Amino acid sequence: MNSTSYYNENRDALFEQYHSHDPAIVHRAWAPRFLKDRKPGFACDIGAGSGRDANWLAGQGWEVVAVEPSRFREPGEQNAHPRVIWLNDALPEIRKLRALGHRFDLILLCAVWMHVPQSSRERAFRVLTELLSPSGLLVINLRLGRDEEENRSRGFHPISADELLGYARDRAVSLRFRDKLPDRRRGHIEWEWLVFEIPDFARTGRLRSGVGSRFLEETAGAPEDCQWRSRSGC
Repeated sequence: MNSTSYYNENRDALFEQYHSHDPAIVHRAWAPRFLKDRKPGFACDIGAGSGRDANWLAGQGWEVVAVEPSRFREPGEQNAHPRVIWLNDALPEIRKLRALGHRFDLILLCAVWMHVPQSSRERAFRVLTELLSPSGLLVINLRLGRDEEENRSRGFHPISADELLGYARDRAVSLRFRDKLPDRRRGHIEWEWLVFEIPDFARTGRLRSGVGSRFLEETAGAPEDCQWRSRSGC
């Protein structure tokens, strides 16, 4: 079974399960530190599921694009906060999202990375960093489960924080935070949080010598940030 099929077939039960968790508790490891003094801007929740976290961000003043490829998206669309818009799209290409032309101040991937095959992850990370505004945050939550049968049945791929750190070094993206927490209900699962920040070259003035030159080459001539589109415009 692939990941999308699992969410399609278990949509209603998963909706009840996910929305039984308070997002303020789910994101307690990083959110108080990084969101408290940050002015709400444009955010993107990739692998948004049924919209729990997207609505939580919107309730704090963020304008949010929620991206989800499965039918789990449907109850999210029906219960969307006015500041949330939805897209049927998926990593690694996220073509519809990129076509909007937005740059984001915050991109969130909560329990998503294990759905991306290893062969696609370097490109996925590059695409994500290219969607961030200067000083934008990329928050990735890794689901580290020890139940191999469950991992296989749900189509999860092996993942590690070290792999992400390597991609970040290649693109001169700074690691701002890292922490690992046990699951509150399931003893065989841990959650590792990583918060990356895209460099603000205008503020810092330069990159360290020899670091991130490929990032500069690939993003040279990139278009300026587009204006946020209305719900009807998307």
